[in-house]
This record gives sequence, structure tokens and C-alpha cells, in this order.
Amino acid sequence: MKLTNRTSIQDAPPAILFAIIMLLSAFLPVTGFSQGYIEGVNISYEHMPMKIETPHGDQKFTGSNFKVATTVPIFLTPNKSKYLLVGGNLEAFNFSGTHPDFEVKRVYSISPTLGYSTMVTRSFNLTFLLTPTMNSDYKDVKGADVNFGAVVRGSWKVSDNLTWRGILGYRRQFYGPQYVVLVGMDWKVNDKWRIFGDLPHSTTVSYAVNEKVNTGFNLFVQQSTYRLKNQQRYFEYNTVNPGFFAEYYVSPKWAVRATAAYTLIRNMEIYNKNDKADGFIDFYEMGDRKDPINPEVASGLSFKIGLSYRIVPGRR
Repeated sequence: MKLTNRTSIQDAPPAILFAIIMLLSAFLPVTGFSQGYIEGVNISYEHMPMKIETPHGDQKFTGSNFKVATTVPIFLTPNKSKYLLVGGNLEAFNFSGTHPDFEVKRVYSISPTLGYSTMVTRSFNLTFLLTPTMNSDYKDVKGADVNFGAVVRGSWKVSDNLTWRGILGYRRQFYGPQYVVLVGMDWKVNDKWRIFGDLPHSTTVSYAVNEKVNTGFNLFVQQSTYRLKNQQRYFEYNTVNPGFFAEYYVSPKWAVRATAAYTLIRNMEIYNKNDKADGFIDFYEMGDRKDPINPEVASGLSFKIGLSYRIVPGRR
């Protein structure tokens, strides 16, 4: 079994599955309020060297992914226990170089976000989010580019240092339905260590070197699809990226983070329009879908730089 773009979690042998599960679950047992800060704006750029191995020689090219995400709370009560969430995400995915066996050049995504959050009790918060997306190469924009999604999230604050979250959601993809089932946590271990994330989508283990510098481990999963101009095809991007990061607060509210990761799973696949899956639970595929029409894109390194605006409780 090769961890290339034909790889999915259910294809992995027991030993590798066990290793991945142990890596993830190691952060679960022993987790406050949304990673210790509220992130209002995030801008990131990811650089990905890529390769396709063919009998006629390797095709080497480069992928880049530029993202902008923002969320603004609009408080409805003086005590801020009820509020609206308004924001959105922009993405521009570009593939440069010579890659005749991989026809995708550029794809884009626009995803507005509208939500409502309320404190049900002093320790339990409930949030509802609507997340429509318009994903395609934008060469021939149509209503078919738009897919709808919704998420409900419950957060239970056990103590000032520990919060648990449960997330359920549904999102329509070009292959069919995607069901979101996540277990989230935020655990301030001590003044130096913090663990937070929504498994299996993301996990961060952060160590505070000093007041301005953090470093640690980060796991991020992305699963998205894009309609191509050729009406009979769509592009699927499914990746699992564990890596290490370092970040620096250039001011009390602005932080720069650099991440180096190795992609365990990099599914970059082109399918015919009618090639459908029974559904996905996060990145776990159900059913027996036909093989993609393009060759494998090999796993490899990725490098990301990001700038974010954060509100940290207690930090001036």
C-alpha cells in the first residue's frame, strides 16, 4: 500500500491505521475556550512541490493554495451570550509547471458563513452555521457550482482549562453527500502546553516558548471538490497533513505562523460527473466509486505561511 493519491484511510493496512489512530488519540484523553484565542482573520499561503510518476518519466510541478478566512461576531445581548456570526472564506488553488497527465490548472472557492450562537447554560454553548460554497475553475460559472452545508456545534466548558466540543454537519459535494462528525477539545495543560482541535479534522499541540513565541505539532485535513469547465468532470482534493509549526506575535493581536508538513495522504483526483460515492464521513469514503481518470500525484512536503488576527483573553 502506497500513501499516494490513490490512498484512503480504509485502504491502509492495520499497522498503519493503528499508528494513525494512536497518534490522534494521544491528544484526546487528557483539553478551555477555543484554542485560547478568537481568530477573526486568517490569511495563508501554502507551497506544495508535486510529482507524477509515469513510464515516460516524472512530471514535476508546483501547487499553491492561497486562503483568506474571516469571522465577525455581532452581539445581540449586553452580556454577549447570544450573537450572530458573519464571515466567509476565499481560496485560490493554482498548479504551475508542465503536467499533461493532470489537467487542472486553477480552481477557486467562495464560501460565505452565517451562524447563530447562544449560551444555553453557564457552561454549555450551542452554535449553528450555514456554509454554502461555490467551488469551480470559474471559467464558466453556473448555479451547479454551488453546494450547501450546515453545521451544529455544542461546547461544554468543564473548567477554566478544559472544554469539550461535539460537531455534526452535512455538506453537499460533487461526488455526493459528506457527513461531518467531529470531537473537539481545548485543554490548557499548564502555562506552557495547550492541546486543541476537532478530531479527526485538526489537532494542535502548542508549546509556549515565551510570551511571543509558540511552537508545536499540527495536523490538518482538507476535503473539498471543484467543478471543472468540462461539464462532465470534477476535481477532488483530499489531504492529511501532519507537520510542525513555529509562530511569533508581531503585536499583541497579530501572529505569523510557519508550518512544514509531510502529506500522508494526497488525493488529487479527477472524476467523471456521474462517478458518485455513497457518501463520505469526513474523509472516509463509503461505497465503491469508479477509479479517477488521472494518474497518481505522489505524497510529499508542503510549506505554509500564515498571518492571523487574534483576540486572546487576558492579553493586552
